Amino acid sequence: MWKNLYQKTMYEAYKTKEHLGYKIVEFENMFAVLWNNQNVPYYNIIHCDKFGQKELDIIKQNIPDTFLCIASNHEIVEDLANVKKGHATYLMKLDVKEKIINNSQFKIVKVSDLETLKQFCDIAAEVYDLTKDKDELIKSFANETNLENCFKYVGYINDEPAGMIEFSEGKNAAYASWGAVREKFRRQGLYKAIFAYAINYEFDRGIKTILLNSSEMGREAYKKMGFVPLTSRYNYVLDK
Repeated sequence: MWKNLYQKTMYEAYKTKEHLGYKIVEFENMFAVLWNNQNVPYYNIIHCDKFGQKELDIIKQNIPDTFLCIASNHEIVEDLANVKKGHATYLMKLDVKEKIINNSQFKIVKVSDLETLKQFCDIAAEVYDLTKDKDELIKSFANETNLENCFKYVGYINDEPAGMIEFSEGKNAAYASWGAVREKFRRQGLYKAIFAYAINYEFDRGIKTILLNSSEMGREAYKKMGFVPLTSRYNYVLDK
């Protein structure tokens, strides 16, 4: 299937993680990334150029009874049973020409053990309202702390875990996800510091293109950091 750079990078990143239980299911014009823990099935994502009745029928025939989120390059123009529309988001790209000067005094740590992984998941649970799923997230990520192409970071304020981000690499780019700061620590510069730290690490590894998927709220902030919009992405939910 045709893939934009973000989809291609995500496909490559998860393809290298299939030994950890993730699964990629490929179709003619779309692919599904199935999460390695189906106790949190809403991380299953169908990536496609467009989504309509034809694509829905293919999914029902090949991966039935599965909760799926749909990430489409084009907006659905027909009403489909059990497909709920979400908000449009924006794929964005940053071409890094040099390392970012980061004079931050924040402590930033790359997750490499279970303790810091739990801190990462604590922040995710609080910010993304996933408290009931925190233990399942830890199970999902438990074997990822030493991967060669996926890096999680935790940033601290006064020695308290306060923010996080994850970078996953494909062959020619890395995409950022799970970026967040606890509410009480916001507007102190921590997120930019974690982001710069992670970007510089990628730059040292030879990865100079950074991708992300932004909400409407975050788009302007990322543009100020140098990111340029690539295309809109339309998000939907296909219930069982």
